[in-house]
Amino acid sequence: MTPQRTRSVVSSDSGIGGKRKPLTPEVEPILGSEGERQRGSRTPEVPDSPTPEVPEFGSSGDPKWVTLERKEARLRADQLSDLADLRRHVNARRRDRSEIITDNTLIRVAVDLLLRGYAHRLRGDTEEDLLHSVLPKRRSVQAQEEVGQDVAGRE
Repeated sequence: MTPQRTRSVVSSDSGIGGKRKPLTPEVEPILGSEGERQRGSRTPEVPDSPTPEVPEFGSSGDPKWVTLERKEARLRADQLSDLADLRRHVNARRRDRSEIITDNTLIRVAVDLLLRGYAHRLRGDTEEDLLHSVLPKRRSVQAQEEVGQDVAGRE
């Protein structure tokens, strides 16, 4: 059994007098002002409206990341590696370095691409089905499908 801990008591003649104000813990908000944060909720509510336009950097004087909502996503090891390689490649080709390009930047671009360019093509019951529904088809596969449809149409 673990022995019970006792509080150390400072003697009255120690010089650390009783005139000191007791310490009170305080927590500063990490993002935004205290009024903007939702207390008691760890995740913000998701708006029902479509994805808003990304605000311009510095439009309110705050860094861009402060204006964004947090969303956790789990990625495969190969996706993380390829994403880091792509980020390094993009950063190496840049001329204007006024905005930081991170893995999260590329993920936001990919989400916008899916929502704006491919949402109408998204079909399937599994992640693999969904991926294949939006990936461009190779010409040989597309030609085989067309031949298969012609044969099915004649029967």
